[in-house]
Amino acid sequence: MTDCQLCSFNGELLFEEGPILVGLPKKPAVPGHAIAFPKQHIQILEQATNEQAEKLVEAANKASIAMFEGLKAQGTNIIIMNGTAAGQKTPHLSIDIIPRFKGDGLNFQWPTRKLTEEQMDIAEMKIREEASRPAAIISERKEELPEPEKEKPRKPHKKPKEDIFMKQLRRLP
Repeated sequence: MTDCQLCSFNGELLFEEGPILVGLPKKPAVPGHAIAFPKQHIQILEQATNEQAEKLVEAANKASIAMFEGLKAQGTNIIIMNGTAAGQKTPHLSIDIIPRFKGDGLNFQWPTRKLTEEQMDIAEMKIREEASRPAAIISERKEELPEPEKEKPRKPHKKPKEDIFMKQLRRLP
C-alpha cells in the first residue's frame, strides 16, 4: 500500500522489535508520544495473528517502560484506535503510547451514559454469543477480511537485547 503513512514511515525510529517498529509520530499529543506498529500492512486488530498482536503489545509495553524510566512519566495511556469509527486516521494497525504527567492537560475521559436494562442485556447477549463461537468459525470470519499486504524489507537495527520484564520489576514499589 503506497499511500499508507506507516508503511512508508520516515519519522524518528525509536526501536525495532522483530516484526514491529516503534517511532515518534509527526503530530504527537505530548513530548515522548510514541507509536508501535507492525512492519506488515495490517489495517485492524482483527486481521493480525495472535503472534503479531502479542509482539505489538510487547513493543508497546517496552515503550511504556522506557517512558517511565527515561522520562519519569507518572503514567501512560496505551491506545488502539481500531477502525475509522474509533478514530483511526491511518488504515494501519497501531498502538499509541502516551507518557502522562499530572496536570499535562490531556483528557481521555468520556461521559458515561445511562442505558436501559434491555440495551445492556442485548449488548451482553450479542458479545457473549460471538465470543463463544468455536475458533474455527472466528478464523473463517477473519478470512473474509481483506488480506494484509506482504511485509516490506527494512534495514535491520542491531541493538543489544535487554530484559524489559526485569527492568519493569525493578521499577515496582
